[in-house]
Amino acid sequence: MRRPVCALFAGALGAQLIAAFEPQAGFWPLAALFGFAGLVLAAGGRARGYGLWLLLGAALGLGFSVRTGAQFSALTERYDGRTVRLTATVEDVQEGYTRATVRARLRVETADGEAAAFCCQCDGLPLCEAGETIEGWFSLEAPAQADRPGRYADGVALLAEYERGFRRMGPGRGFRAWSARLQVRLSAALCQALDGDEAGALAAMIVGDRTHITPELNSAYRAAGLSHVLVVSGMHVTILCGVALPSWDRRRWLERGQQLAANLPGNLGAGLHRRLGVRLIQLQLSEPRPARGGFHPALVWRRRLTALWPVVLAALLTGITGFTPSVLRAGAAVCIGALGVWLMAPADPLTSLAVGGLAMSAFNSYAVCDIGFELSFAAVAGTLAGAELVRRRSARRASRDEEGRPRPLALRLASRLWDAVWEAGCITVCASAATFPVLVARGLSTSPYALLSGVAVLWLVQPMMMLGIAAALTGMVPALGPVYRACAWGAAFLVRLLNGWAEMVAAWPGAELAFDTSYAALVSLGLMGLCWLAFRWRVRARVWLPALALAAAVGVGAGVWLSRDVVQVELVGGARTPSVVLAQNGQTVVLYRGGSSGRSAVERWLARHGQEQAVLLVDLRMDPSRTNQPPARRVVTPGRFEPYTDYQTALGGIRLDMLRTSGGVGVRVTVDRWRLGAVSGEFELAGTAVVDWLLASPSSPAAFRWEDMLALGRYDWMRADAPPAPARLWLRPGGGTKTR
Repeated sequence: MRRPVCALFAGALGAQLIAAFEPQAGFWPLAALFGFAGLVLAAGGRARGYGLWLLLGAALGLGFSVRTGAQFSALTERYDGRTVRLTATVEDVQEGYTRATVRARLRVETADGEAAAFCCQCDGLPLCEAGETIEGWFSLEAPAQADRPGRYADGVALLAEYERGFRRMGPGRGFRAWSARLQVRLSAALCQALDGDEAGALAAMIVGDRTHITPELNSAYRAAGLSHVLVVSGMHVTILCGVALPSWDRRRWLERGQQLAANLPGNLGAGLHRRLGVRLIQLQLSEPRPARGGFHPALVWRRRLTALWPVVLAALLTGITGFTPSVLRAGAAVCIGALGVWLMAPADPLTSLAVGGLAMSAFNSYAVCDIGFELSFAAVAGTLAGAELVRRRSARRASRDEEGRPRPLALRLASRLWDAVWEAGCITVCASAATFPVLVARGLSTSPYALLSGVAVLWLVQPMMMLGIAAALTGMVPALGPVYRACAWGAAFLVRLLNGWAEMVAAWPGAELAFDTSYAALVSLGLMGLCWLAFRWRVRARVWLPALALAAAVGVGAGVWLSRDVVQVELVGGARTPSVVLAQNGQTVVLYRGGSSGRSAVERWLARHGQEQAVLLVDLRMDPSRTNQPPARRVVTPGRFEPYTDYQTALGGIRLDMLRTSGGVGVRVTVDRWRLGAVSGEFELAGTAVVDWLLASPSSPAAFRWEDMLALGRYDWMRADAPPAPARLWLRPGGGTKTR
């Protein structure tokens, strides 16, 4: 049953990803997917069944996508561009761009007095807390086309801009509101005796509260390949359920106690050994419990009831952390495991993974577009592959030990230590290799030191979480102050070691690498093919690991060389205030048009590409405010110039010519032989400037004449029959162009 379910999930996953990321050109990729499934079905033999399940999965995924797309389209058609009075529950709160505002995700209950049920993101909400119900007037806008998969994956249907009439109406109702308030209480209890980066990292790892994490610490963890540690995921769910519900086998613990007693000196060891021995004899001589149908009902029901406790813990952690897809995936795996206990049929890991993905995408097909969802599934698949390699090696080692003579104690201890290091390294390598294609295919930066970090410090996470959970719980009870301080000190010490490692690795050369997504996809497919061949041909790890590392190094080096001097141009933010990001050789120029959503989009773009701030920011607003600008080393504000003042500057191969008129600002960007134009406000010229590409916005571009255009939406000055414009552009000096 495992392989058919996996084929079903693979087909559904492929169809949903194609429908989400290629909404305009989705026909041919979908046709290729269905054609491949048809070829497998027609191949005959054992492959015919897999082809049928793959075909059914693709059809199922397409159905999920059509239903989810219709739901979001209906919300967009009804509310896009409107200003409405909303009553909503604050689900998640992050630090705002000013002291008087926060960034929040809102669960809307009513819109203009009518019942509603959708989520929106507001990056300029007046001060409030998670779990509260608020009311006010907001202007709603649909996310940009390129930004929709990520927004919809989080359940965010619209972007909200606060207008007026804000009112706090007290605690919200429902499980999500209650769990959000519990998250605030747990975070405050955990951090009451901590401060700085220790408090921020612990709050993020234990309860998913990222409000205390500094951009510098976040960047350091990303450069060290440990950014997944700061996000509550399946690893955290597994540790929590394991800590709260350890396996308890009386006979095994008695045998271990007997071994310990044998090593204790004097009468203490003899007395303990005698008592444990008597207890073991009693267990062996006791009559077995009556069995019915081949099993003991009392034992079965005890295990069934015990299996429900991890489900409760997983549900609680899922609510506290905001129903993120990675935690939902782990929670689904816990529920499937509990179902296996109730049905007396242990759940297979791959089956649990596939069924969990199908269950999540059934409610929201865009869940497969969440980077946390994709990384979580890839990491689990890589971990299972690494565990299989470890099992094969252990089997070979056991067969050799049976045939050989006993080895000295020192040699056996050294062998056990090497086995532990090899197991951790093998699993980490496989997990990193599985997540690498996701990172590079999604345009995210990746760390070449992720493997080293995984082997060196990931073992700290489990004891740190155990101490952190204990500190959060005891911190809520004043009478347990001494216990809280001891647990908090221990957790802070371990997280200080983890922070120190991340900061040290972040300073190493080449700590973050970014690649062109198309090239990265080809390299990733090649590496995955090599891994599959090594697994299929049972190649020894000492052979295929160096070969894989060499192939990855060649691919990475070629990618760095091919992307050198290429200028990437991308529109980010909302359609009303689209900002422009130009990047070349790790240096970024931002043409900023304002808006809370615009600033958030710029910061997300910088974070995805491993940059703390832009090198140059040009604020195109006529009334710029430094308190609402993305971080940048250097800022130019043409709006503050005197009318009809021009200004020139350059960064690498990017040259900018700016002109401030009485009513607006115009910018001409020169990259090699190409010219790009952008306007803000009412920008008029006596003549017409010729550019190759227009970086479109709601402002009239009558001052420019252009050949092609980048845009995030349709504007009033556009022709009604104009085709949809791309939002990304790549320019290779001395070469060609590519759009998407």
